[in-house]
Amino acid sequence: MKTLIAALAIVSTSAFAGNVVGHIHFQSESTWVNALYSKSLCLDGDTYKATITKCLDWASGDDRGCLEYGKVAATQPMNSTRQRCAKFEDDRCSEYVTVAYKQSPNITVKFYNDDNDLVKTKKITVPSCN
Repeated sequence: MKTLIAALAIVSTSAFAGNVVGHIHFQSESTWVNALYSKSLCLDGDTYKATITKCLDWASGDDRGCLEYGKVAATQPMNSTRQRCAKFEDDRCSEYVTVAYKQSPNITVKFYNDDNDLVKTKKITVPSCN
């Protein structure tokens, strides 16, 4: 019965949600994990951990498609740095700067419909890895 209720909740949420915004960005793995739907995302002290699907083998040549996907463990410190554009020239970034980047475990997830109107918000906290 719990599985049925959970499945209905996901279906009803996705029926009106065109976009769902609220994620943790894993820079070392060049990916992000949706904080609302991920079953593996957790916080261990000051480090986020998750199991992600990543391309393990890329095709060569013009067709750079992925040949093999696999699950890998990803970690990301809560406090890190990232590159941000400091100067634009001709609609392109011409200068980057390194800035502090903190990802809070308290996340507000925003749901938008297909017209990009905000439908609802939900506050969540990334669980501990215990």
